[in-house]
Amino acid sequence: MRRVVSAVFAAALMLPHAPAPAVSQDMEQGDLGMVMTVEVAPADRAAYRSAVEKLNEAAKAAGIDGYEWHFWSSDKGFLLYYPIPNFAYFDDPMQLWRQFDGTPGEDLRNEFFAGMQSIPQSTKTEVVETIPSLTYWPEGYSDVGASHVHFEWLATGGSEDAWMENARGWIALMKKVGYPYGVRAYRTRIGDERMIWVFFVPRTADFYADEAWDDLIEAAGAGDDVKALNDAWEPLVSHWEHSDMSAVESMSYDPEDM
Repeated sequence: MRRVVSAVFAAALMLPHAPAPAVSQDMEQGDLGMVMTVEVAPADRAAYRSAVEKLNEAAKAAGIDGYEWHFWSSDKGFLLYYPIPNFAYFDDPMQLWRQFDGTPGEDLRNEFFAGMQSIPQSTKTEVVETIPSLTYWPEGYSDVGASHVHFEWLATGGSEDAWMENARGWIALMKKVGYPYGVRAYRTRIGDERMIWVFFVPRTADFYADEAWDDLIEAAGAGDDVKALNDAWEPLVSHWEHSDMSAVESMSYDPEDM
């Protein structure tokens, strides 16, 4: 068990012991995912990447199906996104690891565990949920190589309903100006309570390029719309943080893409 606890999904697997926040019956339901932020020193990142790639080799050798995980690199280390079907998953959090037992991938899985034990790392795990109505995805868009993540904490007196009303205005604006990239909003279900926007772009530079936002707003004559949305947003949010990340295909595993 000790080596399992040192593995890449360890913090996520221990998370079920925390109770899920109550959800009202009329709250919009979305897809759940565990998010693990892993801080790894630059000198140890190559070893961390190699260990996860060993896990992916093990998963392929074992024929793991029905599970997937996606890694992103950041300036602090890595972020793991691991979809889960529902909170009942936590009734048996070790189910993934048992899939390797007695398969050609078992030894590789054990090598992965051993590799992870030797890598200093700090982890933080949360469960997030998509907000389906706050998704903007241009038809045919699939060139996702990076993401810009915006974390927003609600101000005292600011409600999630009010934040979502404002967010719907931003989605409408994206449609109006023809924003070229995919965007999704999430709420935190377990962890640091905050709302999250994720912009999925081909490269980090594309998020910051004038043609990706400023030029579109100017061409659509939507400057007043942006000001009104910003003015309504400011009293709702106490503070915010953002991070840029790059998708790491070699560390990610999705049987449907293989």
